Amino acid sequence: MIHRKGPVALAVLGLLLGVGAFWATRGGGHEQAGEAVAAAPGTAASGAPPPRPAAAGAVRAWEPGAQFGYQLSLEQRLTFGEPGAPETSTLRLAVAGALTQSIVGRRPDQVDVQFQVQSTGFAFESDGQDALDANSRPLMVATLQAPFYVTYNRQGAALAILFERDVGPIAQNFLRSLVASLQFVAPDAAQASWEAQELDTTGQYVARYQRAAEALQYTKQKVRYLRLATPEGLKPVSAPMRVVPTSEATLSLGTDGWLLTLEGQERMVATFDEGMPPVQGEGRISLRRTSTRNVPLLIGALDARRAQLARSSLATQVFSPPDPQQGLKQLVAGAKLKDLVQELRDLPRGDKASGPKSAHLMNRMRALFQLEPESAKQVPALLRGEKDRDTYSPMLGALSAASTPQAVQALATVATDAQSPAATRVNAAAVLGMAESPTPEGTEALRELSRSDNVDLSSTATLALGNVARHSGGPDSPEAEALLRELQDRARAAPTPEARALWIRSLANSADARILPFLQECLRDPLPLIRQSALEALRLIPSPLADQLLAESLAKDTSPEVRRAAIFAASFRPLGPLLAALGQVLRTDAVDAVRMDAVKLLGANAFQMPLARELLTWSGQNDANGEIRHTALAYLAPPTRSVETPNP
Repeated sequence: MIHRKGPVALAVLGLLLGVGAFWATRGGGHEQAGEAVAAAPGTAASGAPPPRPAAAGAVRAWEPGAQFGYQLSLEQRLTFGEPGAPETSTLRLAVAGALTQSIVGRRPDQVDVQFQVQSTGFAFESDGQDALDANSRPLMVATLQAPFYVTYNRQGAALAILFERDVGPIAQNFLRSLVASLQFVAPDAAQASWEAQELDTTGQYVARYQRAAEALQYTKQKVRYLRLATPEGLKPVSAPMRVVPTSEATLSLGTDGWLLTLEGQERMVATFDEGMPPVQGEGRISLRRTSTRNVPLLIGALDARRAQLARSSLATQVFSPPDPQQGLKQLVAGAKLKDLVQELRDLPRGDKASGPKSAHLMNRMRALFQLEPESAKQVPALLRGEKDRDTYSPMLGALSAASTPQAVQALATVATDAQSPAATRVNAAAVLGMAESPTPEGTEALRELSRSDNVDLSSTATLALGNVARHSGGPDSPEAEALLRELQDRARAAPTPEARALWIRSLANSADARILPFLQECLRDPLPLIRQSALEALRLIPSPLADQLLAESLAKDTSPEVRRAAIFAASFRPLGPLLAALGQVLRTDAVDAVRMDAVKLLGANAFQMPLARELLTWSGQNDANGEIRHTALAYLAPPTRSVETPNP
């Protein structure tokens, strides 16, 4: 792996000229990085074919299948801190070898080019020391040598870059800077000098081109940055940060309009008003063409690979994913479990501020259980005899959120501990079912508790088993399927209608479409309680069949309580498929309570769904019950803005 010492961790903020842009997140408004089109003045609007470009007589040949080979040397160096200061850190990355650019696709206003680097020399150093170990070095070299693709406009400005999805941030930013260094953006017509807006890893800048005395030779300079690349896209350069580019490249073109030679040096200095150290980037590039040939087999290579590639702007900043362990350590801040528990117990009860503080402590305990999984084993002893809900509930919630095997085992231990208070055990059973990574031991503890003589404990454990099925690996999980069959068998074998309804509600917590055949069976039951429970169980199942069953029950079930259960379930679902059935309820249902439930549900959606307003209008004018008419019309009234009473 990469040795993360010194500036290596910062390298992912954008190698060389992209490094400072991370801090430029202030200022009004921003563009998405992909929206900025690099162009010389007078360029036609994006989407319309621009005039045929002319670089002072050299017309760029965009012929699919053409390949240009080069000898390449590229070095980049980042310095963090004041030059000469003892705390200064330096990162250096250099590649030497061969580069090929192959035209693999052409559209009216854009061209796709495949890049491939074949390195003969590679260095990646942090403070003068090799930043790669023996295992990661060949992986990095292989990544840099993999083909990638660049989309240009017809003037030669790089608009987008496409990498394999597993290419890491360091390699991406290095290759982005290579592409940016090779840009030659031609004007609409032959000119001795011109300016163009281009993209690089820092952002969008103005480049100035000057034709030399010799034919097809030019100089190029970066003049200033207009916008900087940030995680949120391109943003204007803001006052707290200043970016000063100094660069000059001399280049020559062939009669085909492609580079023959390029020698360039550039330097970027980013300074800040907020006490952060300056960042300096330096780079050198040397390019010399060695071959020109035709490779028709590469035509269409990008189209064949496009679905497997990640596309972004050249100015998109690429960051390493944060180290989760480091985030946990920062949250825990060195605290031990006993310290966090004591802070929790010391919080004033009933204070408005204690709620957020309790939630923060729960989050810190969750982080501790993930960072140090064995610490979860201390919880059962700490909670034995604990009766203060403000203490035991956050601790149990932290275990459930951590969802490590040790945390799940600790919850199972608390839930099955006969010496612990009943309320603590019930809470433990509830959150045990909500753990995102169930374990066989935790599931078995809930099975045992579902047979408890304590009604609260047994019913909570029964419902929790449905949540376990929901978190047991998704729709293709054999563990979830086996548990769903078990819950259905328990429902069929339940000794009383109330017990059967409880097991149906447990199945409801699974939100799994595989229980639909069983629920259809329950909807044919002669007992309204069973049909009511089955309809409530449909509320979370993402299936058109669930909507169909709800609509049929609204229209045909003879029990008002069952029809009301269907309206309750509908309140959890997208309402569009059920509007017709609800309209029929308003027109034909003989029970006032059912029609009132329908009005309230439609009223909650009145300003999102025009048809809901139409149904409310009909009900407000035609319902036989005055209270229902008044309620429907109240939902149609324009919303009023409440005025808060000033504090005395």
